Amino acid sequence: MVEILLVPSLRRGNGSGHLVRCFGLAQTLGSLAAVYLPDTGNSDTWSADELHLAYPLETGSVRIIGKLGSQARFRLIVLDNRQTSLDALEYWSAMGSVVAIDEGGEARACASYLVDILPRHRSSKWYDYSPNIASLGFLSLPQARREPPRAIRRVMVSFGGEDPAQLAEAFLQATLGGNMLCTSQLTVVTGALSHAAINFPGITAIGPVQDLKEKLKSYDLVVTQFGLTAFEAAWAGCAVLLLNPGAVHEQLSRTVGFVSLGIRKPNTRLLSKVLKDPAELVLKTQATVPEYRDDLASLLASLAPRHAGACPGCGSPLGRAIYRDKKKTYRSCPVCGLVSMASFVAKANPYTQRSYFFEEYKAQYGRTYIEDIPKIRASAATRLAIIESLVPGGHDSQLLLDVGCAYGAFVAEAQDRGWNAIGSDLAEDAVEYVREKYGIPAFVADFAKPGADGLYPRGLSCLSMWFVLEHFDELARVLWRVASLLKPGGVFAFSTPSSTGISARRSLSGFYSHSPDDHFTVWNPQTAPGILKRFGFDVQRIVVTGHHPERFSGVPNEPASIRYKATMACSRMLGLGDTFECYASYSGISVKKPSTTTAEYR
Repeated sequence: MVEILLVPSLRRGNGSGHLVRCFGLAQTLGSLAAVYLPDTGNSDTWSADELHLAYPLETGSVRIIGKLGSQARFRLIVLDNRQTSLDALEYWSAMGSVVAIDEGGEARACASYLVDILPRHRSSKWYDYSPNIASLGFLSLPQARREPPRAIRRVMVSFGGEDPAQLAEAFLQATLGGNMLCTSQLTVVTGALSHAAINFPGITAIGPVQDLKEKLKSYDLVVTQFGLTAFEAAWAGCAVLLLNPGAVHEQLSRTVGFVSLGIRKPNTRLLSKVLKDPAELVLKTQATVPEYRDDLASLLASLAPRHAGACPGCGSPLGRAIYRDKKKTYRSCPVCGLVSMASFVAKANPYTQRSYFFEEYKAQYGRTYIEDIPKIRASAATRLAIIESLVPGGHDSQLLLDVGCAYGAFVAEAQDRGWNAIGSDLAEDAVEYVREKYGIPAFVADFAKPGADGLYPRGLSCLSMWFVLEHFDELARVLWRVASLLKPGGVFAFSTPSSTGISARRSLSGFYSHSPDDHFTVWNPQTAPGILKRFGFDVQRIVVTGHHPERFSGVPNEPASIRYKATMACSRMLGLGDTFECYASYSGISVKKPSTTTAEYR
């Protein structure tokens, strides 16, 4: 079964590097991958027939897909497309989690996962959108290498699969016209998609070369444009001299440190100088060599996307990335403001394990969950007082369900206050403790699991989730289920980390970097009311919690100090706590379920 669809740029004039890279990845990934070459082309793009003729060995050794049905789905859609529009990104996102390689268009802001191989220039409109991972080592670097040359005797001229700017001819005219090289020293490689003829007698001209990068070490100098061949030649040990088709290539050449002859028309004075004394050119070329070889195919095969689609709050498909690292991407929805996390690392669920509540809990808080129950019950009493003030008609004997009840601190307090309390949790040990210790009904269940509606009691006056909601990747399904279980006027109460607390304000990247890898949504008091309104909830009260003065710059962790107390008061007044509690009543009136391609809305 094909899990990874590789989508190269097929636009005429974009060169062949994207296509060749996708062929190489498909060969390495084997049966996992296929290359998308649409059956039909046009004046702007290469057709599948043209590409089969130009690359018979490559197209014959990998799986090719020429047509995609409406139900086509893949684990990953890999766009090696140079520049992708938002419309195109939305189209591909409907079929799988999008990984974009060296993306330079609008999609850079919104792609689920971003890999940069070649460096970017600061003048780029999308420069500020950092990748999940960047490495020159992801280039398909040659195995064959040589010692750097001391003199220039053999020269390869290669300007990719197309050379639409006819850079090879421009270089040859400058070189031969100035008698800088003999024709016997020059070898010109024409690309598979190039129709230009080499009309210089005595020059060796060869057609497309299978696995060209392994032949590079036979040459002292490789003349090319900024791109894959330049780095491959530098890695192989050759001197590299560039002639670029446009300003962007020229800017990138200078950013990396390659020596360039300029744009389209070679600088003959510089060319003569480096051919006579290549020592400086060799040094500058070696400075561009990647530090190590990396494996892009292995990276792609390892990515395990989870919740990498549309916004889980409103279904909008194109949230903008606000933080990326190797494991995850956080995107902010432009419609509802919810921040959601796309995870790309498979991870076991720790909440079913007893160790989570004991060894791990103690490592973080200095005591086990059981030892912490008196403190948790004190917080539960405060929370229940707020809930009881919102429940119409009193709470005596009213149904309350605590999702993620753990070892029962909240449901025990609720029962003592007259509620008909019920608990559910993923951990069997915790559920058994609640039943035996408190005699409270409790059961093991995953609240987000499809088809689990019948497990939960309906007509609830309260449904609570204390630091649970952020763990659900299918948020919409969870919120619709909450709405279905509450009776009109019932209260949905939850607590969650805040993206507008002091930790996020001090360092947003630090906040998301340290955010747990299973927190799929990140909330804040400002956007919560609008998000919940879509599901029929009216927020009645928000309480900002998690005030930590020691997280403010220059404030010591000394609760008795005047500075600590003053900062605590300021944090409370300005709502700078790192967590908050939300209390919302169910009105029974919700925004119509959005139509989208993500599973939670189908």
